[in-house]
Amino acid sequence: MAVHRLVTSTAANLLIPVSGLLVSPFLSRELGPEGRGLYAALTLPIVICGWLGTFGLQDALTFHLRQRRLSRRDAARVSLVAALPLGLVAVLLLGVLGFLVFDRAEVDRQQFLVLALLAPLHIMANLAIGALTGDSDIGGVNLMKVVPAGLRTILLVIACVTVDLSAFWAAALFLTATASGVLVGLPRLRRRAKPPSRTGPTEPAESADRSGPTDRAEPTDRAEPIPVRSLIRYSLTCLPGVLAATSSARLDQVIGLPLLGARELGFYAVAVSVAELPTVIATAARTVLMGGAGGDDNESVLRVARVAVPVAALGCAVLAASAGLLVPRFFGAAFAPATLPTVILCAATVVFTCVQIFSALLLVNDKAARSSVALVVGSLTGVLLLVVLAPQGAVGAALASLIGYAVAAGIAARSVRRLPAVPSLRAVTVPYAADLRHLHAWLRRWWRARRAGPPEAGDAAQAQSAGTGGGVR
Repeated sequence: MAVHRLVTSTAANLLIPVSGLLVSPFLSRELGPEGRGLYAALTLPIVICGWLGTFGLQDALTFHLRQRRLSRRDAARVSLVAALPLGLVAVLLLGVLGFLVFDRAEVDRQQFLVLALLAPLHIMANLAIGALTGDSDIGGVNLMKVVPAGLRTILLVIACVTVDLSAFWAAALFLTATASGVLVGLPRLRRRAKPPSRTGPTEPAESADRSGPTDRAEPTDRAEPIPVRSLIRYSLTCLPGVLAATSSARLDQVIGLPLLGARELGFYAVAVSVAELPTVIATAARTVLMGGAGGDDNESVLRVARVAVPVAALGCAVLAASAGLLVPRFFGAAFAPATLPTVILCAATVVFTCVQIFSALLLVNDKAARSSVALVVGSLTGVLLLVVLAPQGAVGAALASLIGYAVAAGIAARSVRRLPAVPSLRAVTVPYAADLRHLHAWLRRWWRARRAGPPEAGDAAQAQSAGTGGGVR
């Protein structure tokens, strides 16, 4: 069920910002505002390069597995082979960035260049996530997010408590733990796929009905030439959007050190760590939409979008209302100036959720170019405003993000309205009464199942006997 996948994916994605919130108070008190800003400058470019360095191949893998044009094992091979050249390009780009961002600090630059060597692992992890998403393996995607988040939380909290931690070693622990997702994702991706629960768009339905379970697994795992040209073509179409989406999400923190200074960047990084909590809903919704919701009908898929937007808005409203108490209490009185940027970024997160949903709908409907246009224009708007509003510090950076997201959402919305599969913008942003009843019924079933607990051995045997007795329920 699409809503169930949205809930489980949201829960897994929630661990990432929760991990940041658990670690941030320790890091903020250990490093101070300046050290916290330096930590962000050391880690975020490499994390961003892990997304950007796929050059659109992550979305291309998602699309081709969703369309049954590529098998899981071939996707694993593509990820392994492509990670080397893409990783080398990423390391070179990070080397150039290091000389631009750390132009006045020789030691910081050298430390950044050492950490940049971990970029290929981050790229490989994102390629595996893209492939698992396209095969509707939400459990695999969740594992690739939960394991690294839990590991880095444990490592950083223990390090903050036991040793005198510097920004460099904190960044090294963070990046190493994040790259551990490769150890989970690639082995799972290389396993033989189970029979798909739905018929691929290029397979006739009659053929699927006549074939047995073994035959249905064949389109996913049989040896066929890898569609290299199609992968490259789709990647290049997605590339502008990937660059723009990445820059919209995190570029302000990458270039924030020379524009804002370490202190204001520290305030802004703290604001982001709080306000990004509801973004897990946007990320989960995008994962479900890109994966095709595991064979659910179009209405179920659209319901995911309708539920995601108001839930994200509710979460942002709660965070914005409590920011004045939450930020100084968790991060220390020195970070009180981060309160107003947090409120502004909460509003930006609601708009960001719409951007993610609109972009996913355009990508799965083979309108990658329109998605790229919206994201590029929005990103350029945000970057230009960041330069203009840089004298306002963290508040200016937050306003630049909000306006940039709004521009991207507006342009993408116009393209989404033209999709045959989307009757109206209301159909992907505002829930209907039937959606609320559907969600309420699902929650009641879930709660009853939780209270009932696991079935007893006798009950399970009785149910199995009834299930094999040939009766029709």
